[in-house]
Amino acid sequence: MNRCEVSTWLAYGMSIYCIASIFYYLRTRSIGTPFNDSLNKKQQEIKKKSTKTRKQIFIQGLMVGAAVLVFFQPFKKCF
Repeated sequence: MNRCEVSTWLAYGMSIYCIASIFYYLRTRSIGTPFNDSLNKKQQEIKKKSTKTRKQIFIQGLMVGAAVLVFFQPFKKCF
């Protein structure tokens, strides 16, 4: 019999990560951005360009990951 189960360790890890992310968001939403507020115009432009580049790289990583999963279909037996 083939049963697909999520690892207990993975489930706990994902739960902890989600709880920590929500906790972080709730605790930091009111403290502002002192570092970003201290930047001059030129530094803000450099930061904005870097953010855009890193966002594009992350999105490319998502697309590569999705393509790999579609191609190899590692969880096909679970459906």
